[in-house]
Amino acid sequence: MPDSKFQSEPESLTKSERSIIDDTQKMGKACSNVLERVLSVKTRTSCDIKFSNQTDLQHAGVLLALPALITQGLLRYEEDFKIDGVYYPTGSIFLSLAILSLLRIKTISGAGSLPSGELGRAIGLDRIPEVKTLRGRVAAFCQKTDVIKWSQTLSKDWMEDHPELSAILYIDGHVKLYYGKDKTPPKRFVSRMRLCLSGTTDYWVNDMLGQPFFVINKTISKGLIATIKENLLERFDNDVPSQADEKELEQNKYKSRYMLVFDREGYSPDFFYDLWQKRISVCTYKKNVKDKWDDNEFSTYKGTLPFGAEKKIELAERGVLLQNKGSKKMIWAREIRKKSKSGHQTSIISTNYTLSIVMIGLYMFARWSQENFFKYMMENFGIDTLVSYFKEKISDTSVLVNPEYRQLESLRKKLTSKLSRIKIKFASLILGNTPIESKPMEKYLIKKEELKIEIENYENEIEEVKKKKKSVPRKINYSELPENEKFDGVINQRKHFLDTIKLIAYRAETSISNNIKKWMSHEDESRLLLKQIYKTDANIKVDEKNKLLTIEIHHLAYWKDDKILQKICDMMNETETKFPDTDLTIFYKPVSS
Repeated sequence: MPDSKFQSEPESLTKSERSIIDDTQKMGKACSNVLERVLSVKTRTSCDIKFSNQTDLQHAGVLLALPALITQGLLRYEEDFKIDGVYYPTGSIFLSLAILSLLRIKTISGAGSLPSGELGRAIGLDRIPEVKTLRGRVAAFCQKTDVIKWSQTLSKDWMEDHPELSAILYIDGHVKLYYGKDKTPPKRFVSRMRLCLSGTTDYWVNDMLGQPFFVINKTISKGLIATIKENLLERFDNDVPSQADEKELEQNKYKSRYMLVFDREGYSPDFFYDLWQKRISVCTYKKNVKDKWDDNEFSTYKGTLPFGAEKKIELAERGVLLQNKGSKKMIWAREIRKKSKSGHQTSIISTNYTLSIVMIGLYMFARWSQENFFKYMMENFGIDTLVSYFKEKISDTSVLVNPEYRQLESLRKKLTSKLSRIKIKFASLILGNTPIESKPMEKYLIKKEELKIEIENYENEIEEVKKKKKSVPRKINYSELPENEKFDGVINQRKHFLDTIKLIAYRAETSISNNIKKWMSHEDESRLLLKQIYKTDANIKVDEKNKLLTIEIHHLAYWKDDKILQKICDMMNETETKFPDTDLTIFYKPVSS
């Protein structure tokens, strides 16, 4: 254990003392570092990171995630964002934003709800930047550096760090709803709400554990298949590590370079054929399955995914020749059926010819980790929230569905629906036992004639709409839109930047969560425990002689949690992480241990 004597250091400030100091500052709330702030303005240099002894520092438990944040690349490229003549160092801005994410503050404006002085002292400052400063620095970062390129570089780093995970890539679209009223983006179907609503589509690429690699936003979306072809394949070819070379592919005609996993939206035999020409395999659900395989074909298999428990599943397999109607492209694929306890059969299609049947089944059903990722990120990290009202222009050559065509198609569907209801009414109107000479017979004939005329009118209207549809192009360029219907992209560089910070925070939390599950009786509670630790108070002690920064985290609600906290501290201490921009090595421990 490191030498932890602090005799030469001043006494620790208590929470009450800090509260009084922060409240009496004339430069602003918690702006106690007056001299450094004045020197920063005069010399146009950022302040130095300095720590002092503190007792019961609020939310300082979040510092336990610092080694994981640094490992995930939070500060790896901070030099690209460096700005001169500002008080807050670039690393402190990045660290502040990551801490806000871990504390579940979903927008920058939410930073005002936290004790600025407490969090500031936790990262070696007098206070964390105020909301206005954070917004200004994010805007400046986006002007100075290509945020998309930075995100791509981090994504490639993550893939190279775990080649075994990046060989299987999960792709799915997530609709981000737009609630504004001024020139809204096109509507699209939102499966989680079963409605067509205005918004943009994020296409996420994750690994089998649900950890994100990157995201591509589409204000105008052509669908999953077009996005993979136009935006993802070239990037995968360049970024996915440990791909089989030409010689390996020649020697084994069944070997693929990497595999893509997606839902039924990507089902297309032509698409599978095109991908296999590049030796890219796929795994997806089969569409329009009506038959049922015999129960005797199924066998029980055992398999384990990385960081996962052993699972048993019932599977059966057949070969199937796939071909789109009217297409000359044919491809043999593996059809694998999974049978549930209730007897329901789920059909999987894969062109990975070398992977075992059980791993195909496990990889396909691990797709739910991506669905869980969407849900968790929306609830905890606010990936759907807008961070800026700044909008970006859309390219004039972007192709989208013609609004006039969409209106005509909508009108056709409404008229067809009304026609169907009237035809049902017409067919259900029967004479029965009514005498031919009676007045009811006359009413019956009049009603029948009225309905017949109504049917003919609707049929004529539908034919007119169909004729108009033929004269209107289904798709047009953005430049062809009428001026009053043009819209801007609501997702901008600032949103991309903050989303990348959130991805780093999520990946850091996930790495810790995966490591502590083995110590927990309920694995699904690992993130709940980490959230509890983030908001826990801690003491900070500085030993300048031994270059040591000790962080003593307060005990948790249960003894069993304290034991895991000790194990996390031990795990983090093994990294021997130095606090950014200092020569102090961090040492974690539960208080009084």
